[in-house]
Amino acid sequence: MTTTPTYRNYCWREATPGIWQRDADEAEVFYSSLVKLYEGSGRMHFAITGHISLTVDVPGNATSEATAPLVDDSLRAAWLRLRHEIPTIAAQVRWDAPTQKWIKVYETVPSRAAQEAWLESTFKPISTGQTGAEWANSDPPAPPRATLFVIIPPQTSRDVVRRDLVLRSPHDIIDGIGTLHLFDQLIALFSSILAHPPTTPATTLLTGEETTRLSPPYRIAAAVPSRPTPAHVARLTALRAAKDNPLNYPSILNLSLPFQPGATIPSRHQRLSHTLTPSQTTALLAALKPLSATPTHAFHASIALVLRDAFLARRSPLPPTITRLRYNNYLLRNDRPACVAPYNTPAHAAAVYHSTSTGQLSVTLSPRPSGEDQGEFMATLAQIRAHYMAIRNDPDHTALAPQNWAAATPVVEMPGVGGGGGGVMTVPPPNQGPTVSISSMGLIDRVVQAEREGGRVRVYEPWVTGEELGTGLGVFLGTFRGRMEVSVAYNEAWRGREEVEGLLGQVVEGVMRGVGLDG
Repeated sequence: MTTTPTYRNYCWREATPGIWQRDADEAEVFYSSLVKLYEGSGRMHFAITGHISLTVDVPGNATSEATAPLVDDSLRAAWLRLRHEIPTIAAQVRWDAPTQKWIKVYETVPSRAAQEAWLESTFKPISTGQTGAEWANSDPPAPPRATLFVIIPPQTSRDVVRRDLVLRSPHDIIDGIGTLHLFDQLIALFSSILAHPPTTPATTLLTGEETTRLSPPYRIAAAVPSRPTPAHVARLTALRAAKDNPLNYPSILNLSLPFQPGATIPSRHQRLSHTLTPSQTTALLAALKPLSATPTHAFHASIALVLRDAFLARRSPLPPTITRLRYNNYLLRNDRPACVAPYNTPAHAAAVYHSTSTGQLSVTLSPRPSGEDQGEFMATLAQIRAHYMAIRNDPDHTALAPQNWAAATPVVEMPGVGGGGGGVMTVPPPNQGPTVSISSMGLIDRVVQAEREGGRVRVYEPWVTGEELGTGLGVFLGTFRGRMEVSVAYNEAWRGREEVEGLLGQVVEGVMRGVGLDG
């Protein structure tokens, strides 16, 4: 790949002694812009919340009271060592007024005092009598830097020490799969430190040498051409024309998910989940295999049908001219496997290496409730699968990804060269046509090792969400330790827990019934 001036700006460089920076790319700018757009709400749009539950066996010659401080000290040392291994977790995306662009900045902390200050601000023990999942639903802070909250849940056994780890980070620093990789690296370091405590202070690690491991943006990691080819330009032009001038068929109505009106700004983000039993998980995977479909395809198909039924419950009867309904959405794709070495490894967990689909997912549906029509589920599944396969097999996907991010980025008011302007913006009004999206973490066991140190250190309940500040729903899917979990993120300004639980239950039932299982 030819290095152009633009690409040189995406390479890390030491701007002043101890301050490293590079330009933020389109994916990072997208998330930074949304944070700015919604800062008037007092909340961080799409802030990452990552969770794992960690248990450590108490040795036979010790007590839980004596083991707990060792666990906490080892976690703190592991968090610092993680910065040494994956330094970009300590970076920030900032607006640079003189150059009028977003930049990613990493500041070295070579002194012991500076390292201790970083630890004090980003490693936060929490003892409120809650579990990590409960604390994550209690409106936790969203710091401007990636921060590890160590939740000390109520003790239920004297044979183990449990800590729930909750990572809160801006989405322009890390994504969902990256969060899982980061947790796995953290637990690996923790297990090593717990088994072999260091004899020298941990705060001698960060000498500045770690800057050689700072992660580049998506463009470099995925080897995106610096300039689009004529074929890429033609395709982008056609896509933009289609978006600007959508085909409107009087007989087709676009679906949206009804919500509670009234609130004008978002409230608390909430998450709830449903976990299949191991036998249900095994049966579902077996039922999907002959269909050449994945759980993501199946749950996405069920989401479309449940959304249709919820829409009809509020909008029936439809005008007689409406003969079809349409579910529209975009897909998210984990592009880490498509990145060049070493950026396709966990060493670059703290990065935004995913993309949105080129072109919209549009699924046409009957304007009548499905009831228990297995045939309609299969037809919807076929439409969903075809779109996923088209995205997976698109040879131009990574080349077009930066332009897709740029097209979706909102215009925000930022400070000018002289520092004027760029105040808090008016929060956008609620989306009147919300939908339901899905993000799949896949088989999490491939990313997060369940046990270490001969089984003494164990991990449970790994999950990730993005802060939901809109009227829609975000569904997340993942499988760990033989159990498939489907969760939903929503904002309680516009939805109640009972409603969302009902919708989630319908989605799960729709999948199981659709593939011929009892549920």
